[in-house]
Amino acid sequence: MCPHTPPCPDPSGPDREAARTIISHPEQGWSLLCNGIVVFEDTGELLPDGEPIAPHRPTDLITQPPVIARPVTSTGDKARSPAA
Repeated sequence: MCPHTPPCPDPSGPDREAARTIISHPEQGWSLLCNGIVVFEDTGELLPDGEPIAPHRPTDLITQPPVIARPVTSTGDKARSPAA
């Protein structure tokens, strides 16, 4: 039973990850929530009944490839741009 006021969300509810952390082991990549859920740093979960929840990190955060900076030459001149 959750001792918090208001009580932590039920492990079957859509807001289950909002429960308070009661044990944290960041060096091992997991935490135990008050409602009995084990959450992992990859966003996967293990429900109290043993049911696994797959990681659910957003995958659409990167929409463009990273920009790679061109180095400056040893004489202090800027490297030519690809358009030059």
